[in-house]
Amino acid sequence: MRKDRTVATFFTSDQHFGHHSIIDYCGRPFGDVEEMDEVIIARWNETVGVEDEVWVLGDFAMGDRARGLGYLGRLNGTKYLATGNHDTCSPTEKNGHLHIREYLEAGFTAVVSQAQVSLPAIRPNGQNLKVMLSHYPYAGDSHAEHDRYAKFRLRDLGQPLLCGHVHTDWKTSLSPQGTAQVNVGVDQWGFRPVSAEDVHRAIRDASKRS
Repeated sequence: MRKDRTVATFFTSDQHFGHHSIIDYCGRPFGDVEEMDEVIIARWNETVGVEDEVWVLGDFAMGDRARGLGYLGRLNGTKYLATGNHDTCSPTEKNGHLHIREYLEAGFTAVVSQAQVSLPAIRPNGQNLKVMLSHYPYAGDSHAEHDRYAKFRLRDLGQPLLCGHVHTDWKTSLSPQGTAQVNVGVDQWGFRPVSAEDVHRAIRDASKRS
């Protein structure tokens, strides 16, 4: 835990706590699900302070979800969830709304399907940057030939997007309209949350390619 700074905001997604198959699916460097879970927990707490805020952009737990949700009490920070397709409280599930309380009682402060936040400036006298949050990118999918869950994706109106869902496919991307997308999933960020400032820099660098 870092004590040398003020409250910070972090973003992350696709932990897949409790999901053994994700190790092979994404080539994660772990021998078993217990090692994977404990490493992700340790790196989260090395990065995030107890007073910080963390946005989890979906797919927090899979497989043994009760076990995965039980980890929330061990993770630093105030935690918010933007639901992914593997979260049982997601609108992609027929009765997903019936499981929202389960996620709140486990330790999430809020459960939403999308959000908008402001990233802090990354240079002196710079400006904050408004971004959208969703599990799904504007365009792109994980190891798939077409974009699934189309009706749950945000409409691309030119605002940068933080997402998960695509795992190892890309870290930053431009949508077909040229809008910057940043994948904050653990597979792209050393299995730890990424700071708002680092995400802002990633958006700036991706936008230069448009």
